[in-house]
Amino acid sequence: MQYLGGKSRIAKEISNIINHYSNDKTFVSLFCGACSIESMVIAEHKILNDSHPYLIALLEAVQNGYEMPEQITKEQYYDVKTNPDRDMALTGFVGFGCSFGAKWWGGYAANNAGTNYAKQAKNSLLRKMENLKDAEILCDDYRNIKIPNDSVVYCDPPYAGTTGYSNTGDFSHEDFWNYMREISKNNIVFISEIHAPDDFKVHWEKSIKRVLDKNKDNNFDSIEKLFMLKT
Repeated sequence: MQYLGGKSRIAKEISNIINHYSNDKTFVSLFCGACSIESMVIAEHKILNDSHPYLIALLEAVQNGYEMPEQITKEQYYDVKTNPDRDMALTGFVGFGCSFGAKWWGGYAANNAGTNYAKQAKNSLLRKMENLKDAEILCDDYRNIKIPNDSVVYCDPPYAGTTGYSNTGDFSHEDFWNYMREISKNNIVFISEIHAPDDFKVHWEKSIKRVLDKNKDNNFDSIEKLFMLKT
């Protein structure tokens, strides 16, 4: 399943970097999204968190054997949107997996080729969850997650100045970077962003193209970067 701001196209490269450090440690993802990177990480224990309740409801349900649909009609899409709490896992699936660009309720995904986005989303998420069967899945503010000392932490926060991931409220980037400084004292911390304060260094970067609307009028190139606190 795709996810707005997700890292599916660069997941292998980032996970390879993380795996260099994480094999015998606890891996913590504070903004796990659809788990493109998290599913490729090799670690003794995985803690996955996201503040989006419908996304987490979906991940937990699939971890416990939930059967996702392979077809969602336009009528079903808007029915689920109107009744989000009837089945929170389904709402998470439809709201992201069946929306254009995987943007939360970004419009029913359809094209002239007849692509079955629901089936694509289902198969993608099932593949990822094969490697996340034993992961601890949480839904909380990232600052509330208990991180064991000497963990490897990955953070993919809402990027400053871009479309938000969800309806979970405003995001303070100043608070975020201060917290990254704090947890970097006892852990190995990687942050996906485009820009960072001067006391953080670029560990890795790559240029990729993003598409933000169904008419493809809002495409742009961005340089994805992986930051660490300077030591």
